[in-house]
Amino acid sequence: MKSRYLGLALLLAASPALAGPFDQLQQIEVQQKQAEDARRAEQKRAYDAEVAQQRAQAQAAARKREAIAEQKRAEQKRLQNRDEKFVDEERAMALEERRLKLDAMKARTARTNDYIDAELREKAARSDVIQSEADANRNISTGAKSLMESTGDAEVNKSKSWFGS
Repeated sequence: MKSRYLGLALLLAASPALAGPFDQLQQIEVQQKQAEDARRAEQKRAYDAEVAQQRAQAQAAARKREAIAEQKRAEQKRLQNRDEKFVDEERAMALEERRLKLDAMKARTARTNDYIDAELREKAARSDVIQSEADANRNISTGAKSLMESTGDAEVNKSKSWFGS
């Protein structure tokens, strides 16, 4: 629409008195061509602007989709890392539990050896007590035997002596 007014304004500006009818027709054709060219240029600029806007919107949408996809990947990676950490912690706990069980078994084994040693010492002490009692009984028996023999020898000597009491 602007191009028509432009063409009309140019037409009015041209002086009809200076130009001949053919010049006027030629000027009108030139002005119409210029107006048509201006209209086409305006349409092309409008079209180019619309295409640029659509491209910009498409690029913005693509960036948004990429950002969402990147966010999803980051979330998946975070969840995967969390799951891996959890599995690692479970393994560490299981390993620690095995170590503790092994330590408990070692301690029990060491205490078992202590109990065995204590039992052996107790049996050795009992054996020593029995041996001591046996030695004491033997000593008493030997002492009693010696006393009896001495008493018997004294009686024999007494009976042999001249002066028997």
